[in-house]
Amino acid sequence: MFENQSLTKYPTHTLGLANSEELKYEIKKYLDNKTHSSAYIKVCAMELKRLGYMELSVALEKIAESKMHFEAVLMEAFGIKDDIRLNLNNVLIRAEEDVVFARKIELLAKDHNEHEVYTLMHELAKTEAENLAALMGIVNKVIEDRI
Repeated sequence: MFENQSLTKYPTHTLGLANSEELKYEIKKYLDNKTHSSAYIKVCAMELKRLGYMELSVALEKIAESKMHFEAVLMEAFGIKDDIRLNLNNVLIRAEEDVVFARKIELLAKDHNEHEVYTLMHELAKTEAENLAALMGIVNKVIEDRI
């Protein structure tokens, strides 16, 4: 896992608008119930685009983007973590886990001769690895510039 000691030198920034534990609990419950709703809307938009319903597809994509934005704002209000250093580290750890998990599914698809799934997961694993490398490079550059 990613353990960059220089992240501890990154300036601390407290996240979270909600101070009440009851409010945080209700926001978390709301977010748990909305898990992936924007992704489902995006899936519908992609299918409608393939079917030629461009206007409806574009409208659904805008709705999905809006939902993702407000879900992120609520997560921030919930104060998922109260330290930007920890958040950055968690982003990098999650990105690494995504690469490993995508690769695992890729290999499983290959073992089961599921060529389309294999191809999709291969591209996903490759893209996730590229994203991880880019994120690590950016974080390290920002950290070096701050020191």
